[in-house]
Amino acid sequence: MNRRRTILLACAALAATTLSAAFLQGAAGPNAALAVAATYGAGAFVMAWITSRATEYPRWAWFGSAGVFALALVVAALAWPAPSQVKDWSTMAWMFPWLHLTTALSSPPAKGACSPGGAWSGPLILGTSIVFSSILLVAAWLTR
Repeated sequence: MNRRRTILLACAALAATTLSAAFLQGAAGPNAALAVAATYGAGAFVMAWITSRATEYPRWAWFGSAGVFALALVVAALAWPAPSQVKDWSTMAWMFPWLHLTTALSSPPAKGACSPGGAWSGPLILGTSIVFSSILLVAAWLTR
C-alpha cells in the first residue's frame, strides 16, 4: 500500500471513528458509554490494521497497543458511565487511533531505542499505549 493511500484511508478512518462516537454519544444519551468506548476501541484496531503495513514496528506490539487502548476505554466506560463523565473521557479518546496514525507515518530513527528494528521497539510501542491510556484514565478520574 503506498503512503498517500495509507494516509487517506487512515485520516478517513479517524474522521469516521470520531464522528461515529460523537453521534452515538449524542443519540444514545445516558446509555452511550459502552457504545462510545466500543467505537473508539474498534477505531484503534482499524487504524492499527490500516497502518500496520506502513510501519516496521513489531505487529504484536502494534496490535497489542490497540488492545490496551480498547481495554482502557472499556474501563472508562464502566467506571464513568454518566453522560457528563463520558464527555470527559471521550474528548481524549480520539488520540488512541491518532497515535497509530502519526507513529506509523512519521519517519522513525534508523538506530536507537525508538528505532523499529531496535530490541526495545515492541515494548516501547506497548509502553506508549499504556502511558496514553493511563493519562486518559487518570484525567477522567480527576474530573469525576
